[in-house]
Amino acid sequence: MSIAELTAVHEDPDARVTVLDEYAKREIRRAVLTAVAVPGYQVPFGSREMPVARGWGSGGLQITLAVIGPDDVVKVYDQGEDAGVNAANLRRLIRSAQGVATTTDAREATVIQTRHRVPEDTLGEDQILVLQVPVPEPLRGVERDMHRLRQMHAEGDYARMWVSLYEDLVRNGVITRTTGYPCLVGGRYVIATTPIPRWDVPPLHRAAFLSLFGAGREKGI
Repeated sequence: MSIAELTAVHEDPDARVTVLDEYAKREIRRAVLTAVAVPGYQVPFGSREMPVARGWGSGGLQITLAVIGPDDVVKVYDQGEDAGVNAANLRRLIRSAQGVATTTDAREATVIQTRHRVPEDTLGEDQILVLQVPVPEPLRGVERDMHRLRQMHAEGDYARMWVSLYEDLVRNGVITRTTGYPCLVGGRYVIATTPIPRWDVPPLHRAAFLSLFGAGREKGI
């Protein structure tokens, strides 16, 4: 996107910008359907370059742009804050690209994009929570070889992960990992819960709402 286009959007709030083409959106929707059908499995997708700075959650942004429709209401927030630079700019970009309504009230939103926190409000079955994922691979701390990582996931071999948590507990008296806490999904795949605090993980357990995790740099949903 050129500076002229960005300037035009800023001056005209009703202007539309093309961030993702329809082909890209269809590809992302297919990946999302696979991820929903096989909970916890990291589905690869052709992540596009997005007009946001590195670390702003391009994976979450792509999912949000792909799944929202004209009647959706979107909420974007960062570290529990709606007015932060990250949240405000992503919200403006989504509104400019899709022309959808936005809100700061989680109870009114149909799609919620977040990075560091899970909403404290009770979310329902008609709501989608999109989480931005910087490091989606939960086994990266115990294994560096990518081929071996894929093999471990395929075989459900998470022994080294559980041993690392046990060693942390024995060494420090508590598990010191505060973010990206590993979780077993559906009794099969271990995932990393993004940089959300570990105390935000319990609300994800058997939640009524759908949680979608997007990793732009790692090209996985």
